Amino acid sequence: MVAVHSGVPTPAVGWRWLYRLIVPAAALCVYGVLAVLWHWGSSSLYFGTLQFVGIEPFRFPFLDIQAILSAAECQRLGLDVYLSNPCDALGRPHVYSPLWLVVTPGFLDTQAAMGVGLTLDLLFILSLALVIRPTTRGEILVLALAALSSTTVYALERANSDLIVYLLVVSAWMLGLAPRRYRLGAYALYLTAGLLKYYPLVLLALVARERWRDALVIAGTAGSTVVLLAVYDYAELGKALANLPTLSYFSDSFSALNLPFGFAEALAGYGPRSVLGLLLLSLLVAVAIARTRRTLRLLDPGTLDWEGREAQCLVAGALLMMACFFAGQNVDYRGVYFVLVVPGLVHLHRSSRGTAVRQFGAQMIAAALFLMWEEFFRRALHTLVSSAPSEGLSLPEVYFWIGRELVWWWLVAGLAAIVLLYFRQLPLAQDSIAKFRHCRALLKIVGKWASPQHSPDHFR
Repeated sequence: MVAVHSGVPTPAVGWRWLYRLIVPAAALCVYGVLAVLWHWGSSSLYFGTLQFVGIEPFRFPFLDIQAILSAAECQRLGLDVYLSNPCDALGRPHVYSPLWLVVTPGFLDTQAAMGVGLTLDLLFILSLALVIRPTTRGEILVLALAALSSTTVYALERANSDLIVYLLVVSAWMLGLAPRRYRLGAYALYLTAGLLKYYPLVLLALVARERWRDALVIAGTAGSTVVLLAVYDYAELGKALANLPTLSYFSDSFSALNLPFGFAEALAGYGPRSVLGLLLLSLLVAVAIARTRRTLRLLDPGTLDWEGREAQCLVAGALLMMACFFAGQNVDYRGVYFVLVVPGLVHLHRSSRGTAVRQFGAQMIAAALFLMWEEFFRRALHTLVSSAPSEGLSLPEVYFWIGRELVWWWLVAGLAAIVLLYFRQLPLAQDSIAKFRHCRALLKIVGKWASPQHSPDHFR
C-alpha cells in the first residue's frame, strides 16, 4: 500500500536521529538518578519520588523478577513452589507458567535479582530507540510522556516479567520487518512469549500476513506445541492458575470486569452480584461493538499507512492490550505495552489526511496517556480528599473510577477497530473474504434450484 503523507515537514537526517535519541536518553537519565538515589543517596527521596508519580515501591527494587528467580531456586531444592515458596521475599507461590522454571538458568538465584533487573531495564530503555521515532518536538513530548509514565516506571521498578515479554515482542516485530526467511522466525518468539504469559498467544494471529502455505504450517506448529505442553504440564498449569491473585476492582488494576463487577459489588445488597455483573458486562460489550463499528466506518484503509514500522508496532501493541483487558485483571504495570501503541497512534495522526481521522488519533493518544498516568492522578485525588472522613471511596474518587473505566472501554473499542481494519486489508484476509462470498453465491444458486418451484414435478 502506498504511504500517505500529511505534509508535516520531515527533519533533516541529523536532526531525525537526534529526535530519536532524546526520549531514550531522557529515560536513561531518570533511571540513573533513581539508581543513584537508591545506592548512594537518600532512600527517603527515592521512595518519595516514586510515590509522588503514583508507585508504591517495595523496600528493594526488582521485586517481581526476584519472585521468578526464587521459584526456580526453591524448585531446585526439591520444593513444590506452587504450594509455598520460602525463597521469595514475600513467600509468594509460583503463579506463572511452568516454562519459567525450565528456562531459568541454573546459575541464577535470588542473589542475581539485582543484576537481572538492571539488565532488563536497560534493554527496555535501549529498545525505545527502535520503537520511538518522533519527527517533531510535539511528538517528542507525547512519546516522552508515554516512556516516562507511572505505568512504565512501575514495570521497571519491579522488573516485572512483562518486560521480558515486551522485549520478545519487540525482537519479533523487528524480525517481522525483515525478508521472509527471517520474518518467519518472529512467530517462534511470539509463541515463546505466549507460553510464558499466555495472553501473547494472540499475536500468532499476525500469521495472517503470510501466504496460505506458510500460515497453515505456522498455525499448525504453534497449535500443536501449545496443546502438547498443556497436556504435559496440565497439573502444574492448574496449580499456577489457582494461585492467581484476585485484585480489587477499584485500585491499580485494569480489566473488562472492573466496571460491571465493581458496580455489582457496590450494589450487592440489591440482587445477585454475579448476575448483575454479567448483565452490565453484556451491555458494555454491546456498546463497545457499536463503537468499533462506527470507528470502522470513520477509518478508511486508503488513508492509513500500514507499511510504516509504527503501524506494525501499533497492531502488535493493540492486540496485547485487548488480550490483557478481556483475559482477566491486570496490575497497572501491564500497561507497559502502551509503549508500543502510542508511537503507532502518533504515526496514525501524522500520516492521515482526513481531519476526522486525525482527530480520532489525537483522542486515542490522549486516552492512552491518561491511562498510563492514571495512577498518578488517582493517588493525587485521594490525597486531596483523604482529609474528609469516609468509608471506602469518596464521591470524587467514585466519579474518577467510573471515568477511568469508561476511558478503558472507549480506547479498547478504538484499538479493536484499528486491528480489524489492519487484518481486513491483508491479502490473505481479502482472499478469504472473496472465497467466502463466492461460496455463499454458489450456495444461493444451489438453494434456488433446490427450491420447490424447481423440483422435478414442476417440469412435468
